[in-house]
Amino acid sequence: MSVSSRQRLWSALRLVGAPLLLGGVVWWAGPQAIWAALRGADGRWLAAGLLCAFAGNVAAAWRWAELARWLGHGVSARWSVSVYFQAAAINALLPGAVVGGDLFRAWQLQRRGCPRGAAGLSVVLDRLSGLWILFALAALGLYGGLDAPEMQRLRALLHLPDAWGTGWLAAGLLVGVLVLPLGVLFGLATLAGRGALPGSRRATAVELLQRPGGFNQYLWQAAASLLVQLFTVCAVICAARAFGIPLPAWLIAVTTAPILLLASMPVSFGGWGTREAAAVAGWSAFGVAPPLAVAAAATYGAYALVQAPLALWLRPASSPVSDPDDRPR
Repeated sequence: MSVSSRQRLWSALRLVGAPLLLGGVVWWAGPQAIWAALRGADGRWLAAGLLCAFAGNVAAAWRWAELARWLGHGVSARWSVSVYFQAAAINALLPGAVVGGDLFRAWQLQRRGCPRGAAGLSVVLDRLSGLWILFALAALGLYGGLDAPEMQRLRALLHLPDAWGTGWLAAGLLVGVLVLPLGVLFGLATLAGRGALPGSRRATAVELLQRPGGFNQYLWQAAASLLVQLFTVCAVICAARAFGIPLPAWLIAVTTAPILLLASMPVSFGGWGTREAAAVAGWSAFGVAPPLAVAAAATYGAYALVQAPLALWLRPASSPVSDPDDRPR
């Protein structure tokens, strides 16, 4: 089978499999029970979660704009926010989870005159920055439940020996996550120096490594991503509280990382199905009824759909040089 044939087959399987996955999760949890949970949701918590999700997207757009500026292509805050919301709408509605929206952002940046390699790199680094700090935040969240009964349940689920202290494990995870980008950069430098990368990728890696202010950008991205993911976790907490899910905030922060990681896998429409299945798998172990877990996870996904109309209003200017403040800095 040729590469193009395999790609078409994979796309067809996603188109068929994504609705089946979501339908299977809903059927297993019980459609009537999910509907009853949705009807009884607390509107105040739902609104608070939507505001957190909106603030998180604005902060993420700002983070991406600063990363693009560091790579040598300045864009205005207005432009980055408009494109980011359009990409979020694509992610929520089309197959491929975050892939479609990320490709759209890279394409829009390229249309504004940014080299193709730098445009793609800005999106990849932005996406990795978010996941990176989300897991760092999960490690920090472990400190909030060191003596909680849910922590004993979590340790049992992970089959952790009693001799392995939770605080030390959390510290090791946090340090490992934070130094991971530095290890990746070191690996890129080694491969580029040995000529082990293809020509275009080697040129992109060398350009990245030679860009001034790299360590400052690393620290800035960490701080910006922390703000983004705090809003993200708060949105998930609000969605859970809207359905009366009593999980402690620290545990929701810990479980949000794997839930959203699975939601970002390119096997569904906007994470629908994978996100809900992950929420059921993660939260039911702590006594959360599957219909409530599905309702809360689906509500978090719906936040992106509610914000999608903003993509029609916050439209970037059609001209690639229309904004006077879009100069590289």
